[in-house]
Amino acid sequence: MANGYALFPSREKETESHTSVGSWLVVALFIDFTLLNILVAQSTHIVDQISFRIRAYLTYRIHLRSLEPATSQATSSNDAESAKVTVLANVDVTQAVFVLKVIPDVITSAIVVGVGAYLLYNAVALVFLGPLLLALVSVSVPIALGNKLTKSQRYALEATERRIRSVGQLIEKTRSIRMAGMQAVAEKEVLENRQIEIEAMSLYRKFLIGVVFASDSVNGLSLLVTFGIYAAINGTNLDYSTLFTALSVISIMLGSFPTFIQMLPALHEGVVSWGRIIAYVKPKVRLAERHNDATASNGLIHLEKQVSVLAKISEASLAWGNEAIIHDASLTIKKGTMTVVTGSSGCGKSTILKSLVGEVRISAGTIQLGTKKIAFCDQSPYFLAGRTIRQNIILQRPFDGALYAAVLSCCCLGPDISRWSSGDETIVVDSAGTSLSGGQRKRLALARALYHEADLLILDDVFTGLDAKTAREISTALFGSRGFVTERRQKMAVLAAMPLETIMIPSSFAHETLSIVEGMLQRTEAIEPGQHPSIIDLEGPSTVEDNVDSIANSRRQADVEETCLSPETEKAKALATETTPTATDAAQSPRVKNQQFLMRDFGNYMKSFGVWNLAVSVTATCVVSGINKASPFFLSYWTGKYQAGDYSSAPGFYIGMYSLIVGSGFIGTLVACGVFFLRMIPQSAVSIHRDMLDVLVSSSAGFLETNGAETLNRFTNDVNILDLALPLAVLNSTWAIAAVLASMGVLAAGSVYTLISLAVSLFVLYFIQRSYLATTSQLRTLQIASQAPVIGTLRASCDGRATIRAFNLRDSASSTLVNQVYQASKSAYLFRSLQSWLFLVIGLLGGGVAGTLAALLVGLKSKVNVGWAGVALVNTITLGSDLKMLMNWLTLLEAQLGVVRRIREFVATTPSENFRAVDGASPRIEELLDDWPSRGEVVLRNVSVAYGDHTVFTDASIHIQAGEKVAVIGRTGSGKSSLAQLLFGLITKTGGSVHIDGVDLDTVSPQLLRQRLVGAPQFSFYNGQASVKTNLDPGDNHSPSDVVDMIRLVSVGLSDSGQPEVMVDVDQPWESSRFSSFGWQQRLGIARALLRRSALYVMDEPTSGMDTMTHKAMIHNILSTHTSSTMIIVTHHTEGLDMFDRVLRVDEGKIEW
Repeated sequence: MANGYALFPSREKETESHTSVGSWLVVALFIDFTLLNILVAQSTHIVDQISFRIRAYLTYRIHLRSLEPATSQATSSNDAESAKVTVLANVDVTQAVFVLKVIPDVITSAIVVGVGAYLLYNAVALVFLGPLLLALVSVSVPIALGNKLTKSQRYALEATERRIRSVGQLIEKTRSIRMAGMQAVAEKEVLENRQIEIEAMSLYRKFLIGVVFASDSVNGLSLLVTFGIYAAINGTNLDYSTLFTALSVISIMLGSFPTFIQMLPALHEGVVSWGRIIAYVKPKVRLAERHNDATASNGLIHLEKQVSVLAKISEASLAWGNEAIIHDASLTIKKGTMTVVTGSSGCGKSTILKSLVGEVRISAGTIQLGTKKIAFCDQSPYFLAGRTIRQNIILQRPFDGALYAAVLSCCCLGPDISRWSSGDETIVVDSAGTSLSGGQRKRLALARALYHEADLLILDDVFTGLDAKTAREISTALFGSRGFVTERRQKMAVLAAMPLETIMIPSSFAHETLSIVEGMLQRTEAIEPGQHPSIIDLEGPSTVEDNVDSIANSRRQADVEETCLSPETEKAKALATETTPTATDAAQSPRVKNQQFLMRDFGNYMKSFGVWNLAVSVTATCVVSGINKASPFFLSYWTGKYQAGDYSSAPGFYIGMYSLIVGSGFIGTLVACGVFFLRMIPQSAVSIHRDMLDVLVSSSAGFLETNGAETLNRFTNDVNILDLALPLAVLNSTWAIAAVLASMGVLAAGSVYTLISLAVSLFVLYFIQRSYLATTSQLRTLQIASQAPVIGTLRASCDGRATIRAFNLRDSASSTLVNQVYQASKSAYLFRSLQSWLFLVIGLLGGGVAGTLAALLVGLKSKVNVGWAGVALVNTITLGSDLKMLMNWLTLLEAQLGVVRRIREFVATTPSENFRAVDGASPRIEELLDDWPSRGEVVLRNVSVAYGDHTVFTDASIHIQAGEKVAVIGRTGSGKSSLAQLLFGLITKTGGSVHIDGVDLDTVSPQLLRQRLVGAPQFSFYNGQASVKTNLDPGDNHSPSDVVDMIRLVSVGLSDSGQPEVMVDVDQPWESSRFSSFGWQQRLGIARALLRRSALYVMDEPTSGMDTMTHKAMIHNILSTHTSSTMIIVTHHTEGLDMFDRVLRVDEGKIEW
């Protein structure tokens, strides 16, 4: 068909058969376009279906692997593992699945090039080797550079993981970071990681320049080589037949080749991502062996039957990373026994406990479990996000009203539930339980463990964060003479890690006390059961039965046969799994509004490139496209001269002129690509990410806690698209527009009548775009937004994997993820299906346009220049692919611009903590006297604080004198931490005023406030990539020796074995130090606060989890370090209150001395 078109204009006789040939050529063109586009659309749809299935499967496998022990040195929050899983399930899976879409293109391109080479051989003999070799070289060069590209891509993905890790910390630990004055450090870490990520991608962008250059130049260079060699061999023997046949065959042979070449980098990306995914999901960690009667070894079965062994650790060495924490540990746990593990901070108590739930790597020895019924109460509780309080307690077990009430009573949850308007139907908004106080989280986790009536109850420091009265009540309710655990002692065993004085050991329990010294598990002297005055001497004992009535009054009486999920709970679950308001609003936008947004988004994005950069790149692109499309006219002119018998110019002259034309196009391509990839993309990526980060660090803490997954999704999927996919869509759309315009110019040159058909086709394309393409932007926005719940579940699973495994929640967690992946796939599948349908419509339209133009040129053959008409007819062959490429990239561009809209909405609508809540108040003060606060006087006047419909305290008025040392006490959940956060602007009051040294805090910017005050939050933040000194002295105001001295000051209560850790090199990276345990982080949080200078220090539970002697020593060191400063310390310890000047009690919405 192409041959017939190419030779048709050169025929001189107007015969009936000639006219018939022309008619059938037009019909053949219609049939070819129709069949081709239908087959392509169907095959694309099938590939999409397979891709979505594989994407879901890979995400599922990554999630299952995330429930296993971390692949790297574990920390208390598993930040590195969460970042790795986030990148794997989003960036890597996307790139890996793309490989499947490239495979059909590889096969079809190989077939087309092979057949085209054969046809070209028939036209120009051995000259066909030139284009064929060029095609092979253009493919082989990127493949040869594959190793370097692979390393570059792997390094870039690792850099992305580090950035996501730092952004995740900034989102999930925002209150701790801001209260500790570490926001500038955390923000700097994000910026540094972003810069490393951009630099890591620089080699990849340079590689793309070569790829784009090769793909764009292969066609022009092939024509130059073909006709240059042909002219050199055959001299002036060049006619229209040879010219148009070669042009048409090369156009078909290499028509889709540029697109294929540009897919090679994506193919490399996919291969790298497949390798990373396989390396991650492949199990490499030896876990604890779970045995029961059916699967245990014979020896263990014999022990179980004789002495009821529930767990046995035999000469085990336990490690988080490559270094063992516990060496040669041996321990046997039997029914009816209580085992208490003690030791200094960071000695490995939690390591022993978590080894029994498969969280720790076993480097030597064995761990055997004789039961699957294990209940684990983690030091950092994990909750099912979007579920109710009751669901988080009963999990998968049937509801038992009596047992449920008894468990709530044991954990003193009755008063808390009675204060919540929805009672135990209150939704837990995230897996960390940020809407709950620290004590409430601990007690809910304990209630969950008790409700499951497991054979083995593992408690990891469950009384940390509880006031003394509540701790005593819970201890008595559990281990008293009529306690919950005591009555079940014959059926269960208890393994606990906590200070001895915080737990009552019942006399009816056989018990064992162990301590960890230098990584060795040692037995200590037996403790007389029940003899802990600090617990039992406070008030009279209470029992479970004493509190059952209060529980019944605080909530509706539950029916014993009630199922796990009530209708209200199902509704709450549905609401929790919905997409974000931003995505929903985008899907409901009117068409006109969407078009306005599209143009505005495109304009904003173009500005981020820089005006001059954009002008140079667009100009070069237009010049190159014009040269590529117009160069065949020179070939036609050259052939026309020879065919007319004009041999005045030698072939060398024409070859030289054509080389100059093609070379100009090469230079233009290098200029356009160089400016775009080396200047425009980095500049845009850095500036937009900087805008997003500025909004993130200034947003309110409440917003980040309720929208954490969606915000992280913006910094993951949105930024990933922003870094490369969107710029490539812009570049290729520009190329496609220029190519189509140039093709239209060529066709118009062949016959001016074709302009009528072109005008009609543009009119039709406009209505197709208006009716359908706008929908793809909305679906794409929904697709990106729907990834947020998946990210949230993946990260939550990393943090709570020990709890998930202990309670056998893998199936439940996986079911939740599968449902979220399914919901996320809906919009993505609709997007791709609609896009395939649009491509079919556009392809058929292109066929109609090409056929109409061909018919006009065939019918008007005698009225046009033969050479120009031949070039125009050859262009009809490529017009369909040009139009399809144009609509393809324009569709992708519009869809990707949804990311710009999401980012713009995020920047414009995210609530800032600088927002003035008080009407008529003056603007925030950004600068104060350098010595403010100089005295540390704190005055609260009629202050009220509430979370939604829950009142924390009302009309509170207190006056703390300068230099006073004040202890803040109260029941867990009473609002002590809220009072501390109020001083740092982390919560918004509903009334009243707070003054420090006479300055109203409503007039001070939160950033300035946190620079001047010093805080120590309950949970400290540390930059794992920075040194120990940088983490403790971010302002670099002290010498290394001062930092070491401060570490020694907060090391009170440690055994001699802990002193080598104190002598750590403070210049080593934090991740390489041995300070990753919760206890050490707590102590070094105090050290960091004391290293700073201020007139006012606020510390929230700085000694939680410490025994009484250590607590008193620590408080003494804290108060004596800055004697002239005001200190406000929130504490649950009643011991050592005599060291303070005054004690402030927070209880039942009141603050009083």
